[in-house]
Amino acid sequence: MFVFEQQRKTPVADSYDVIVCGGGPAGIIAAVAAARNGAKTLLIERYGFVGGMATAALVTPVSEFYKNGKRIIDGMPYELMERAGRLGGADITFESGNYPIDDEVFKLAAQRMLLESGVTLLYHSFFAGCITTDGHISHVIVQNKAGRVAYRGKVFVDCTGDADVVRAAGYKAVKEATLQPATLWFQLSGVDTKALEEQGLFNDAVNDQLPVSHRIRNRLSELNRKGEMPLFGGPWISKGFNEGTVSINLLREATDASFPEQFTKTECSLRDKLFRVVEIMRENFPEFRNCRILKSGVQTGVRETYHIVGMYQLTADDVINPKPFPDTIAKGAHVIDIHKPDSTDQELVVLEQEYNIPYGIMVPYNSKNIITAGRTVCADEAAFGTVRVMAVCMAMGQAAGTAAAIAVQKDLAMSKMDIPLLVKTLKDQGAVIDFDNCRN
Repeated sequence: MFVFEQQRKTPVADSYDVIVCGGGPAGIIAAVAAARNGAKTLLIERYGFVGGMATAALVTPVSEFYKNGKRIIDGMPYELMERAGRLGGADITFESGNYPIDDEVFKLAAQRMLLESGVTLLYHSFFAGCITTDGHISHVIVQNKAGRVAYRGKVFVDCTGDADVVRAAGYKAVKEATLQPATLWFQLSGVDTKALEEQGLFNDAVNDQLPVSHRIRNRLSELNRKGEMPLFGGPWISKGFNEGTVSINLLREATDASFPEQFTKTECSLRDKLFRVVEIMRENFPEFRNCRILKSGVQTGVRETYHIVGMYQLTADDVINPKPFPDTIAKGAHVIDIHKPDSTDQELVVLEQEYNIPYGIMVPYNSKNIITAGRTVCADEAAFGTVRVMAVCMAMGQAAGTAAAIAVQKDLAMSKMDIPLLVKTLKDQGAVIDFDNCRN
């Protein structure tokens, strides 16, 4: 059944060179990069703050900036972490390059970086559609308290996480047959963090390889087998920035966050389970005996929905055996991390070295004036298991925003980018792009 809306005129509020939809880690850096490269830039965000999964969903730490003792992600993403660190909201001393953050400080650091770069922010606004002619987008339409409003743009960067703009413009996007589960992150106060620290939990190491993590996981697994503990992953526990506080990745549930009805049920289910899980932590682990819920994510964290059909698909072989792509625009090194939606199991493949990320995975096939960054990029299941993490998304954001500004200046289609100019500009801005890790 359908209803027919009345034809209406939508007011055009303003015109921009580059419009970025979505203010998560990728969108923040994309907007900063576009503005710093001379483009009049608008960032549209549905919440009243930026940060996406890092802030709305409390996902920490931000991973990963180092591999084998060398920095593989630099430039604007690292600048943002330094800014948060100076404000006391990021620990960038970990040699692993996995940096815990304070979500409130991260919001402020990112917002200041955006405004100082000349980006116009539009909060409390949902992307609602676009005006497209033969694959060329002229306007995006947003819905907010003012009603429906249009913004004219020359180039658009889709950082919605779900390829919202790409799909609305008529470009193809697909989903895996089985999606990785969503996770409701939460923070606890009243935890005996001193005891956990003495047991090595907060060392610069993989938490699940430490005895204390084994102890917690083994007990939770036992309770899960008995039907007394909900489905979980990890747990991965990070120390907070105030004594006695921790941030926990534990709860998980199979869902498709691109279907609001289904995702609503997931949100309700996980928030209900959260309180039982905290009771279990109190009852079974002395370090958590006096803990209380400090807060949970504004929304459940989403790992995966739509992927664009891009000019190139990143593959498992590309990340395990790095290739010298001529259009390399960033690097990644996080483990291939695939969470199972129906069990506590997890597939992990530790990479020996960093890999190269080509420009083509961010660009819808035959794109005229749209590019993506973040978890919507074109990758197979295994490659997506590493390229989806936040530090890598920020690095791709710098490339996407820079490419958008170049496209405006040189009147280029995104699928016809001047790659040598893009690579040179990124290097000049501190991005790490080299091929010395490649196997021939």
